[in-house]
Amino acid sequence: MSTNQNKAMSWLTLAFLMVAAVASVRSLPGMAVYGLGSVFLYLVPALVFFIPVSLVAAELGTGWNGGIYGWVKQAYGEKWGFFVMWFLWLEVVTWYPTALAFAASTLAYMFHPELAKSGVFTAVVIVVLYWISTFVALKGMNAVSKLSSWFMILGTLFPAALLIVLGVVWLAVGRKSAQPMTLSALIPDVFSSTAVVTAGSQKLHLDFWQRFEGGAAGLVLVVGNFLAFAGIEMNAVHVRELKNPQRDVPRSLLVAAILIVLIFVPPTLAISFVVPADSTSLTAGVMQAYADFFQAFHMSWAIKIMALLLVFGALGGVLAWTAGPSVGLLFVGKAGSLPPWFQKTNKQGIQANILVLQAVLVSLLALLYVVVPDVSGAFWMLGALAVQMYLIVYVFMFAAAMKLRKTQPNVKRGYRAPAIHFWSILGILSSVLALLLGFLPPSQFKMLPPAIYVGMLVAGLVVTAAPAFLFFHFRKPSWQIVPKQESDRYSAALQDLDAEAAASAAAKSPPAAGVAAKT
Repeated sequence: MSTNQNKAMSWLTLAFLMVAAVASVRSLPGMAVYGLGSVFLYLVPALVFFIPVSLVAAELGTGWNGGIYGWVKQAYGEKWGFFVMWFLWLEVVTWYPTALAFAASTLAYMFHPELAKSGVFTAVVIVVLYWISTFVALKGMNAVSKLSSWFMILGTLFPAALLIVLGVVWLAVGRKSAQPMTLSALIPDVFSSTAVVTAGSQKLHLDFWQRFEGGAAGLVLVVGNFLAFAGIEMNAVHVRELKNPQRDVPRSLLVAAILIVLIFVPPTLAISFVVPADSTSLTAGVMQAYADFFQAFHMSWAIKIMALLLVFGALGGVLAWTAGPSVGLLFVGKAGSLPPWFQKTNKQGIQANILVLQAVLVSLLALLYVVVPDVSGAFWMLGALAVQMYLIVYVFMFAAAMKLRKTQPNVKRGYRAPAIHFWSILGILSSVLALLLGFLPPSQFKMLPPAIYVGMLVAGLVVTAAPAFLFFHFRKPSWQIVPKQESDRYSAALQDLDAEAAASAAAKSPPAAGVAAKT
């Protein structure tokens, strides 16, 4: 496959795009309670999940158009392609409240830290911030891209770097770490069947989401961290822009993996230096660390500034995703899989009804923070459902990669993953294991029988999946407003699209001088 040299992307640029899609400071407190042990808890998921996702997505992204929707449609047909697109869209909708809950707990530090424990305050912040992001998205992608880029720089990259600096200074001036800094601490004691909760213990954590019993806690922690590395497949489409994908993709993946681990691990360790394990909050842990650092260094005035920057970071992440999956859902809808209501756009061509529906759903999900007494409990419930949905999408992606190697071996891939069946099977096993462990209830749910907890998650999956099958079953010819040729192009092999583009360019180009003279 030829690549236009003027449009070629460097392998380093692709690595940075992968990092931007995955890394976030929001999830750091969850691992900070394990101190040096967080290194182990990050590296294992990177090896058994991040690498398979990266390699498989790189091959599929250089072979077929349309992202995960296109890959699954080519492998299993339009019905399952639509289901995956629908599930991915709803997964992101379910994720929004958890991301903005982080913003709410952070914003609380600007006024009154105790507000971080208030479900009403959290719900109000989620609703307000998400509707703001929706109104921005309705203005078009230019507004979204500009604001999200600045917000990500100010609210994610800078805060992560500052945490590292503060952590280094903390140790350099002789301050003691709140977590053990010994070699034995590198392997967290999370698999013990007789784990006991104690102050500073690495075995269990008093916060809601980590309260599992015995050896199951270790598996839940390791496998539950898989989704910290999710999202890299979004940039697979850029792989075909590399000059030499076969050589450059491994470079990009290696650099991206190293950078992502560096963004996750050092700031996580910095949090563990100052915040005791038994008091780290899942939603407010980052601000706890900044507060302790700044108070120790007599810089309390900086706490509110960092809180504001972190809110910008969370909002930037939501902005980047607000119009993303909904664009794919709009096109799939126009291809005939969704009723006309979903296909309505505004003057800017933006999927207005889908964006408003997203905002309504996020507002309803935010009510969980009011209904569930423990804010972390609502955070866990929404996060668990979003993870389950995303893992199901990944299972389809890995399965599609193996099937397309068999059914469409002649399609040119800009990058061919070595041993793709091995990596796909590893990815499926990892995803299924994480999916099954996701049904283990935390001990906080002793107020509910385990069967009811599992039933709630299963019901959530059924309720979110059912509309896709109902829409597809009852679809009408009148729903399709784009020609079949155009809808097929959305998931076509890239080699066919390149050939089509070349033929179209040749047909539009003027005849050579010699040919013109003869006519």
